[in-house]
Amino acid sequence: MSRGESEPSRPDFLDLEETQVNEGTKTGIFWAAAVAMLAVAIFVSWPAETDSDTQSLIGNPLFPTFTDPLTASSLRIVNFNDEQGELRRFEVAKDESTGVWSLPSRNGYPADAAEQMQNAANALVALKVLDIQTENAEDHSKLGVVEPKAESLEIGDAGVGQLVSVRGDKNQSLANLIIGIPVPGSETKRYVRIPGQDPVYVVNLDSKVFSSRFEDWIEKDLLQLSSIDISDLEIQNYASALEATGGVAVNRSYDAQLSVDGSNTWELRSLVVFDDQQQPQPRPLVEGERLATAKLNSLKNALDDLKIADVAAKPKGMSENLKADKDLVSDNEAVRSLAARGFFPINSGDIISANGELKVSLNDGVQYSLRFGNVQGLSDEPAGEGEDEPVGGANRYLLVTAQLDDAKFPPPALRSIPKTVEELDEMDALERELERAADLEISGDAPMIEAPADAPDAPATESPEAEPAEPVTPEPSPAEPNAPATPEPAEPAEPATPEDPVDAATPETPADETPASEDPASEDPAGDDACGDVPNEDEPAEPAADEPATPAEPATPVDPVDPAEPAATETPADETPAPADEPDAPAAPAETPAAPPAEPTVEETPEEKQERLEAVQEQLTKENQRMLDARKERMDAARRRVRELNNRFAQWYYVIPESTYRNLRISLEDLIEGPDDATAPGPDAASGAPAFNFPGFQN
Repeated sequence: MSRGESEPSRPDFLDLEETQVNEGTKTGIFWAAAVAMLAVAIFVSWPAETDSDTQSLIGNPLFPTFTDPLTASSLRIVNFNDEQGELRRFEVAKDESTGVWSLPSRNGYPADAAEQMQNAANALVALKVLDIQTENAEDHSKLGVVEPKAESLEIGDAGVGQLVSVRGDKNQSLANLIIGIPVPGSETKRYVRIPGQDPVYVVNLDSKVFSSRFEDWIEKDLLQLSSIDISDLEIQNYASALEATGGVAVNRSYDAQLSVDGSNTWELRSLVVFDDQQQPQPRPLVEGERLATAKLNSLKNALDDLKIADVAAKPKGMSENLKADKDLVSDNEAVRSLAARGFFPINSGDIISANGELKVSLNDGVQYSLRFGNVQGLSDEPAGEGEDEPVGGANRYLLVTAQLDDAKFPPPALRSIPKTVEELDEMDALERELERAADLEISGDAPMIEAPADAPDAPATESPEAEPAEPVTPEPSPAEPNAPATPEPAEPAEPATPEDPVDAATPETPADETPASEDPASEDPAGDDACGDVPNEDEPAEPAADEPATPAEPATPVDPVDPAEPAATETPADETPAPADEPDAPAAPAETPAAPPAEPTVEETPEEKQERLEAVQEQLTKENQRMLDARKERMDAARRRVRELNNRFAQWYYVIPESTYRNLRISLEDLIEGPDDATAPGPDAASGAPAFNFPGFQN
């Protein structure tokens, strides 16, 4: 084609296609730019939105969905021991069916956790964010909020926090929190973090409610007794050890039985010491010795306040009363478990302790037996699940059982029930005698009347029999010339007066009238005659005062003084009969109470006696039954208490602080105070100690 020739023109449809391609490219470019700008905007704006969400938590609950503390059914606490590089887990949970709290980390030991758990849950329900300390994960270590995970921790790692997890029904997670160090300058503020998140918050939190100490979650009073209820102690002070031959050597020091009353007054009822050959020897207190009451009172208080530091599960096969049955004795693994803790079952079925026993009896008839084992941690056996290292010093194993103290329930003194009318009469007569003796003891004056009067006892004993002859008194007999004075008591015949007393009281006359009436009468009548009637009015005045005193009971205590003084000064014979009449005064009240029961006895017909016999039989039968029922009720109550206690004690070794053990164990030197050479110490060596066959360690 030549230059002059023009190029052929392009088709119009090709121009249209090019135009469409250019526009599509431009549109794509615009879209790409828009996406890029959007990405940049999102990238730039994202941190600002995150900061806004975190800041919005300030002043609000950290766990907004956890609002009811009663929905919490388990609490798990994890701590890290940086020295050993180990995690320690503590857990308390509630049984959904029974509602009983227990410690799964301690083999299901019963927990006293209702109040403690509510306090822990409330602390998380009310937990509000005060501030946000940091969102940088690199700061977790210095704030003490590193999560305790076994796979990511090693010995010596620092900054590990305490993990607290609360769950509800069906294992639903309610709250999880890592508790760090306290905020500097504040006693209540803490750094905390939610596991899996970086922000560290500042909150007000009392971390004491999340204690993982065993003793903070259990019933602290192990024995549940009061020191004022302790009535008796039995101390068996001995030491036992496992021999190389497989036997158990027991070295006994002493056995003591003591009692104590409500005022802390101690009494030694029995003390036996053992010599080097393990022969028992009675050991009474010598002059100058006494019980160490301060030490014994300290023991009582230690029993009242006995606290445990830990528990471990006992081997299966050990019964509630701590008897070693055949299955247990033949189970070498169980026997070794017991021996490692200082308890040695023997073929007789008993269990010997490494460091003696103590029996404590209460007033209600419940008796505790405490057996002291080895120090925790001295055995080669590894600690079982949930057994932490001793806290605050050495601890010691303890076995506890309860049993009934039969000595507190003596059979009651039942009353004899008459079977016949004759036995009823005998019982009535005996009761009258007892009442008469009781009246004499209550009055207290009857024996004092006879003692000062030098007259023989015969008038006092015969006066009750001579009561019908009281009108014929012996007073006129010594004063025959003064017979006109006798009509005052309205006696029958004056001449008969001097004869009747002589005849009626023949045995009394030589005793009373001969020394005290005839001799003074021979001297006094002269004076009486010289003075006429005046002496008769003066001298008989005292007997006259005595005579009405005989029927008048209120004057009885006063009269014995008057006759006693004339007896000492040898007064006229007119006063001599007064002592004979005086015993009648106390004799009358003695017979007065006995008279009423005597009358119906005489007047009762056979039918009435039979009816009364049946009534007495019914009454006494009911009284005897009441006494038997009261004893049975006390024994049943004590048995129920024993069962309750053994249900608590049956499955566990208890671990007590060594300081508590020292208060519960008393040496012979500490038991007795007195001269230095009086306390004979028990044997120190094991020579001569009896050996028991120990089935689990036989060669």
